[in-house]
Amino acid sequence: MTHRLLVSALPGETRVARLDGDRLVDLAIARGERAAQAGDLYAGRVAAVDRGLQAAFVDLGGPRPGFLPLGEAPAGLSEGTRLVVRVTRAGAADKGPRLTARPGRRPEDIAEPPAGPPAGTPGLLRAADDPVSAALALAPPPEAIVVDDPALFARLSAELAARPALRGALALDSDPRPLFERAGVEALIEDLLQPRVALAGGGDLLIEPVRSLTAIDVNGGGRDASDRIGLGLEAAAEIARQIRLRRLSGLIVVDFVAPREAAARRRIVAALDDGLADDPQPHRVSPMRRSGLVEITRRRAGPALHEVLTEPCGLGGGGRVKSAATLAFAALRALRREAAANPGRQPALVAPPAVIRALTEGPAAAARAALEERLGLALSLRAGAADAEPEVAFRS
Repeated sequence: MTHRLLVSALPGETRVARLDGDRLVDLAIARGERAAQAGDLYAGRVAAVDRGLQAAFVDLGGPRPGFLPLGEAPAGLSEGTRLVVRVTRAGAADKGPRLTARPGRRPEDIAEPPAGPPAGTPGLLRAADDPVSAALALAPPPEAIVVDDPALFARLSAELAARPALRGALALDSDPRPLFERAGVEALIEDLLQPRVALAGGGDLLIEPVRSLTAIDVNGGGRDASDRIGLGLEAAAEIARQIRLRRLSGLIVVDFVAPREAAARRRIVAALDDGLADDPQPHRVSPMRRSGLVEITRRRAGPALHEVLTEPCGLGGGGRVKSAATLAFAALRALRREAAANPGRQPALVAPPAVIRALTEGPAAAARAALEERLGLALSLRAGAADAEPEVAFRS
């Protein structure tokens, strides 16, 4: 069986991995506290109009207003105007989402918006495709769809009733051992949070997202210096894959080891284009400069993988560590596994205070309650050192 779709879900988090054999080809992780993403439909209220910028700032009910170019808005816009808008580019750390008030692929989106927040209240009207639906829309169709959550399995069974081939591929995974862990996907996600990516033929990539762009450096390592074309072609294919898996967007600057011949440089850029050919996000790849620099621009549909799973740390926020929510969801998966391996014993989780808060009053609280119901017991939570790894223990 080649193409598999693995779906691991807890209340507040859905993770979808698409594999070709053992090779990870697509990954999506959605959290309940998601920010505005491309395709979302909102009821908005104009907070301010800036004639100098030729744009309006629109309150969407969240912490940061959206940016609506006046060319994408109805005439006569003024402060307080209420309108339906669609997100065309997700916001970044220091920028709100970009908006349009023009109809999209479905004109009824804006002409006849769906029911949402109370009349006059800014807020989400309809979210864009969820990660499972988006993965099912990709070609080729998966030969197996494995889901580890009974509620999500029931929902997909109903939704796929009219698509018998996909419905026949759907299966519920009831093994208490985490699905992603057994399939090796958990380790692959860890690799995607690391800056270095080894190349099979030697050398590596160094991928470093910063505030305004992502820099990717191609290193030859001990590779033969005369093999610049081979290095570039291999790096181009892996860069396209890493961009997709890490969900990188905006400006991406790649520093290749440039061949001297212009034709060779064009071959490498063509390989990069080929690798991105089935990318669902609009993108553009520039020609390679003689120095080896290539610029890629890619639409920001949602947060990058590192933004979902980690948070800034260190001097000026220059580093990143796993967020409390990420540690909390991982701890719940470990608790489920350990509880199944130790039936009849009362599990306890010792974790940093921030992780305990995430499990009791934060984004993972609903997932903790669902796991308690599934296991038929109340989990014991104990705060440990702030810098300690969460640890599962059992009462003697």
